[in-house]
Amino acid sequence: MGAVVAVRDVSGPDVAERGSVGRSIEELAREIRSGAVRLAAATAAWLRLVAEFDAREGWGEVGVKSCAHWLAWKCGMGPGAAREHVRVARALGALPVTAEAFAAGRLSYSKVRAITRVADAGTEVELVELARHATASQVERVVRAWRRSDAVDEELVAEKRSFQWHWDADGMLVLQVRMDGEAGAALLAAVESLAERDARRERAAATRAAAADCPADPGTPPRERMSARRCRVLAQLAEVAADTGRRAGDPPRREVVVHVDADVLATDAAAGRAHLEGGPALSPAQVRRMACEASLTVIVEREGRPLAMGRRRRLATAAQRRALLARDGGCVRPGCTETRVERLHAHHLTPWRLGGRTDVSAMVLLCDTDHGLVHDEGIELAHRGRELVAHDRSGQRVWGPADPAFTTGLTTGETSRPLLTLVPDASLPDAMPAGGERMDLGHVVWALLAHRDHLRRTAS
Repeated sequence: MGAVVAVRDVSGPDVAERGSVGRSIEELAREIRSGAVRLAAATAAWLRLVAEFDAREGWGEVGVKSCAHWLAWKCGMGPGAAREHVRVARALGALPVTAEAFAAGRLSYSKVRAITRVADAGTEVELVELARHATASQVERVVRAWRRSDAVDEELVAEKRSFQWHWDADGMLVLQVRMDGEAGAALLAAVESLAERDARRERAAATRAAAADCPADPGTPPRERMSARRCRVLAQLAEVAADTGRRAGDPPRREVVVHVDADVLATDAAAGRAHLEGGPALSPAQVRRMACEASLTVIVEREGRPLAMGRRRRLATAAQRRALLARDGGCVRPGCTETRVERLHAHHLTPWRLGGRTDVSAMVLLCDTDHGLVHDEGIELAHRGRELVAHDRSGQRVWGPADPAFTTGLTTGETSRPLLTLVPDASLPDAMPAGGERMDLGHVVWALLAHRDHLRRTAS
């Protein structure tokens, strides 16, 4: 069994040195396709390691919540990608045909990821055969149609509800929501109804102005696109709902916190920062518009020193918590992604009962889970320069940094050979089949589900 030097084959220095001069287009295409096969086989080998590591709970360090949490921390992966890789690794343990085709480089990770969402021991043979002759996009379409056509399971629907969001590179909020069909239809109906109401009112006002022969106001903004109108309506619905039905004892309404230097509020030309807490930068005009109807909280960090409470009080003030969030960005435990202010605690580096001060410089933010672990496990935190270090009761360091390979890169000649030796070089094909012929999606899904149902009836 020979080692596959995937790093050298697909991204080694000879590619950059020779460029397109020493190779024909056909040679480049052949190497790219061959590299994809080896990449798939190496990924399969890596996922086998992940599955074993997960089963043996090798990730069970202090404060690590799951194998996906460990991968995100130690392997430079995003939380979503880490969870998906762990899911696939676990699923492959019960899908030997899929695992074998993946390890042999006959299926890409994209195809395997789709198959593992629906396959079981009785249906994976047909799905693997389909995937070998279809594109990854076609396999994804089949799996989506399969899941839509399958019987609705209320518990499964509840488990799959999700609400995710992030700020994109343009400073725009991107929402990704999964909810049951009934609630989703009600939400869409409300948004569409209000958007259409506003559109009709706008058209009626324009008609009246035209009938009265009134010239258009040059300051009148152009008509909104319907998609922009829906965004505005959704924000209005959220504002109204936040103020409706509040009762005594309810938690306070979440605030929209903007960090802005005083000079920025005064003039557009001033240098300084202005951004949403946990979000994108804002222009001076945006900040002043928001400040016009908002209450302002002043945080003075130097001469006034309201953030240094010393020994006068034990609990951090609201202003201190905002300053901690601005500095730490969320839980300081390496690998933790918690940033929600209601789930963060201001933790004294030196316990208050032992003389610790309630100053921002003497505290850090920890999430519910990690704050409990620090106290339960007797973990001591301290600043060493700009680095936060943690030690357990025995003095052993915990919560160390991530793998340095992701910050310093691989050294010369280092090619991850322990992993690559798991990949059988000689048995790998030269390329995966391209596939992509037109398919009858409805017929394919019907045939797969019919076969699955037949197997279930036979087994029962």
